[in-house]
Amino acid sequence: MIDLSTCDVVFLSFDEPNADDHFERISAAIPRALRVHGVKGFDAAHRRAGEAATSQHVITIDADNRLLDPDFFSARFDVAPRDRARVFSFSARNSVNGLRYGNGGVKIWPRSTLLTLQTHENAANERGAVDFCWTVPYFQVNRLLSEVVVTGSDYQAFRAGFREGVKLNLADGQLAYDAHPGMSRAEALPTHIGPSNYERLRVWCSVGVDEERGDWAIFGARLGCVKTALRGFDVSKVADYGWTDYFWNEKIAPAYSDVRARAAESEALRMELNEALDLDIRDLDAEASAWFKSTFRGQRAYGAMRVV
Repeated sequence: MIDLSTCDVVFLSFDEPNADDHFERISAAIPRALRVHGVKGFDAAHRRAGEAATSQHVITIDADNRLLDPDFFSARFDVAPRDRARVFSFSARNSVNGLRYGNGGVKIWPRSTLLTLQTHENAANERGAVDFCWTVPYFQVNRLLSEVVVTGSDYQAFRAGFREGVKLNLADGQLAYDAHPGMSRAEALPTHIGPSNYERLRVWCSVGVDEERGDWAIFGARLGCVKTALRGFDVSKVADYGWTDYFWNEKIAPAYSDVRARAAESEALRMELNEALDLDIRDLDAEASAWFKSTFRGQRAYGAMRVV
């Protein structure tokens, strides 16, 4: 058992427009919560969380999270002895498209793992440059603890979609087209990333216009997928705060802040993805998006995730 009431809780924020509101809510529910703010780099911020904490296990909550079950943090978590060294990743519901999986969700870390991370900007290899889960032993827990709210600004919504559009082309940190060079790209992608992530990629690229700024998240996901799958994008850039700021300020906001220009480019990206990858991405209106989220539950992941 891990007694969660004795675990330090660390709230990680950088530039999220909804961070202060979320931390205020979390502090009211979990008074012991600490905050690490403004540390540049995914790896560096998580290391700082390990330094701020003193407990053997540490719970991290990303700034865009709104907790749904704060009582969980005073409970006991049953862990098999063989899994005690793993990071436990809990499901989060995305506010734009309703997807429920580990992206952005609450995590329980061994403090020793936080203190010795080498991922993202400090990655020792290409697999660790985009996400923790390909170099750190993870266990996905199919329990919903939070909602990820990525619509605090146009930039936040675009960035969230773009990152997932990139990351969902990868498995074990490797691109489908590198792993299966003998296949067409349309065949390699579902073979490599599996049915769950293939489904999530299509949802990110289709659902969410019923939410304010949801079109920015969809546009970001489509652009991230096109750049990664078809244009040779360096995927490690999604972990680089400086690059994402530059990309937004210099390339995206000036060209696509006008809703008509954004819609036209998003439609062109949709057509390009469907033609090249046979993704069958749809343009859903607000009513169809809301209906989809009310009925869709998706494929669930549970258990130990392989580390290469």
